[in-house]
Amino acid sequence: AHKIPLLPRLIDTSMRTPGLKTLIAKVGGLDTSRPLIRFAPTSLRKWHKKRSTNSATKTVVLWPDSFNASLDTSPATAAVEVLESLGYNVEIPQAFVCCGLTWHSTGQLDMAQRVLKQTAKVMKPYLDRGLTVVGIEPSCTVMLNGEATELIDDPAITQLAGSTMSFAEFVAPLIKEKVDSGEIQPANISALTQVHCHEKSLGDPQHSAQLLEALGVSQSDIETGCCGLAGNWGFEKGHAEMSMALGERELFPKVREAGADGNAVIADGFSCRTHIDQGTGVAPKHVAEIVRDVMRGR
Repeated sequence: AHKIPLLPRLIDTSMRTPGLKTLIAKVGGLDTSRPLIRFAPTSLRKWHKKRSTNSATKTVVLWPDSFNASLDTSPATAAVEVLESLGYNVEIPQAFVCCGLTWHSTGQLDMAQRVLKQTAKVMKPYLDRGLTVVGIEPSCTVMLNGEATELIDDPAITQLAGSTMSFAEFVAPLIKEKVDSGEIQPANISALTQVHCHEKSLGDPQHSAQLLEALGVSQSDIETGCCGLAGNWGFEKGHAEMSMALGERELFPKVREAGADGNAVIADGFSCRTHIDQGTGVAPKHVAEIVRDVMRGR
């Protein structure tokens, strides 16, 4: 049997008893000093099903990665709202799709290939329509753009790689156009940004920087790199103390300072947001949430 990676299993929906949490953590090989992660009260797919279909003539597909579709859905719902405000109808695949990263990163290549074959079947109808796929989780977007094509030789996966864009990459020129025309009033706010390691190494964080600049957001980046969680690693038994220590190098102190000054903290990666929240008590936002708030005049 395949070993399921830890991070998607760190779910705690009703286990609020400390003793039960400790038992579950021990059985799962997790560090008992960290809180478990819960499912969102309403999944992204259920939330989206309840929305009225708009009359937009342009359509995009929002990639429902496991993190933003089932755990922290706020970035995904914000992305849908922004895309709709920009004149797009947003479709979300209802069947299971996955970039395969959680299996790829733990060396379970056979399982990653099986997952991508399923993904290819589900995504083919969207790709045949020539639709752009918008990703909001940096690691998943990067995986779809490149590494997925190295795992499986499938025309649909190759097509998916060429059709997938990050949220910031897709909306940055659209937002700039609306700011330049006066349809969106830029904000005058400051933000601290934690760039996800996968995006920094294989993606292009400049898209987010350009988007924030267009919105009038003055940002500064964390320079020490990894937040300290490193996917599963920071949740595994014996790693929590070092994981938190890594966050204390620069990230946590600057986040606390930003929070005290009333500045926004931006982290597009689910793992980064989780680590910041657990390490500082400050709840970071995805850039999609920042865009939505600025468009609403907040």
